[in-house]
Amino acid sequence: MALWKRADTYYVKLTAPDGTILRRTTGTTDRTKAQEYHDKLKAELWDLARLKLKPKRTWDEAALRWLNEKAHKKSYRDDVSRVRWFTRHLRGKTLDQVSRDMIDGIVSRQLSKSCSRTKDLYVALIRAIFRRAQREWEWIDQIPAFRIYSVGKAVRVRYLTHDQARTLLDRLPVHQREVVLFALATGLRQGNILGLTWDRVDTTRRMATIGHGDTKNGDALGVPLNDVAIGVLERQRGKHKTHVFTYRGDRLRSANNRAWRAALKACGIENFRWHDLRHTWASWLRQNDVPTWVLQELGGWKSESMVRRYAHMSAKHLQPYADKLIFPVTPEGPAETAEMPESPGHKNGHTKGRPRLFLVAN
Repeated sequence: MALWKRADTYYVKLTAPDGTILRRTTGTTDRTKAQEYHDKLKAELWDLARLKLKPKRTWDEAALRWLNEKAHKKSYRDDVSRVRWFTRHLRGKTLDQVSRDMIDGIVSRQLSKSCSRTKDLYVALIRAIFRRAQREWEWIDQIPAFRIYSVGKAVRVRYLTHDQARTLLDRLPVHQREVVLFALATGLRQGNILGLTWDRVDTTRRMATIGHGDTKNGDALGVPLNDVAIGVLERQRGKHKTHVFTYRGDRLRSANNRAWRAALKACGIENFRWHDLRHTWASWLRQNDVPTWVLQELGGWKSESMVRRYAHMSAKHLQPYADKLIFPVTPEGPAETAEMPESPGHKNGHTKGRPRLFLVAN
């Protein structure tokens, strides 16, 4: 029997008939009761094995296995933070005890001041864990229909006008200004810009390369460099042996800092995140009639739906179709009309007082 004490509470560790190692809290500080819990749990596991039933797994086991299997994720730190948050409320509970109402109550109470998007991120994680427990681990037969808090697909596109961008750049320190200018010129994410090294830059070919695994979707990305981006790179050359963007002789490690926030406040720019520089780059291109499929390749988006958020910013390609509309009234007055031949209904008085008109084609 593996029995140990932590924070005055006894825990048990045993091996199930299928070889799985289980760790459970006994919920008691009494060693005798803890041993009874262990014996009872072991007997239940043997009975379940004989009847070929699934043992009841706890949230703690599911969370631990999820984190072990997802250690490669780019958003792993976010997963760890949210798993710890849920564990404060679900510790020791079996998966069959976790219901939609329970999670809704926890999220609604604890995240009452958070936006719907934030709530959905927490729920998305627990939904993913339960879905994996059902489909891959085969621990449970069904999962709760967890609530979605966002109404519809609220897409946030926040971008700067050219005047706002100029004002913001004037307010930033020189090293920060160069980073923001490069972001506006290339649309790259903050991590890709700060991690850019000279071996990834070819000014002769006017190209920068983001390697496999360094982009959000994991694919390599070739970034064409315009005159503004080339100018930034030329001003950074020689400041650091390996990295492009620096501060006081060392590579720049953060761009979303106090200087950035102070500049936004001084310019009166509200509700603007560093990532919105990418939205600004995409919005400016689309407003200059760059096709969505070109924008998709430039930005390295895997899904067209991600680029569609900017589609409304240019409708020039739709203008010829709008001009095809035949309208009954022209700026000079009513369209040319002619009387329709009388129909039987007209003779019978069914259309009295309602003259029928038709458009004469030009």
